[in-house]
Amino acid sequence: MTYLDCSAYDCCHNKGGSCCLSCIDVQHTGENNAVCHSYCSNESYANAATDNAPGTAETDIRCNDEACRHLKNQVCAARRVRIDEQDTGPACLTRSETH
Repeated sequence: MTYLDCSAYDCCHNKGGSCCLSCIDVQHTGENNAVCHSYCSNESYANAATDNAPGTAETDIRCNDEACRHLKNQVCAARRVRIDEQDTGPACLTRSETH
């Protein structure tokens, strides 16, 4: 499990910076970008799917970003991941290029 620090407060899965999903998907979207593909705007869903689920600071993270050094067998191996709202969407700010 990875400690997830999420600042996408307009996501229906976000409960005070914690995610109520047991696993999120992060997708590589461009040269240096990876975004949370599990993001759902709470305006569209009005928290209907996740109202009863508690938020948790730890979650599993599936990822397809082959250029990130934290990727191990399609899973993020970073101890802490930060997701923050960017121009490209809820971006993974922990992403780090392999060297």
